[in-house]
Amino acid sequence: MKIFLLEDEIMLNESIEEYLQEIGHQVRSCIDGLKAMDILSEESFDLLLLDINVPGIDGLTLLESLHHLKIHTPAIYI
Repeated sequence: MKIFLLEDEIMLNESIEEYLQEIGHQVRSCIDGLKAMDILSEESFDLLLLDINVPGIDGLTLLESLHHLKIHTPAIYI
């Protein structure tokens, strides 16, 4: 599964990414909502793991913006 992770706490981001990779998933991670928007506009993922409070665009606004772009990837907030 190709997973996108948005988490601004670096140690938590690295831990989640490492765990998901160890169990066989492809993971692309980011710590900033604006950068995440750029990535998600260009690449497709099977699942989004989104932190709500991140720099740039918060996770809720990010998902709303993706829906306006007709990107309806399943999301889980962490």
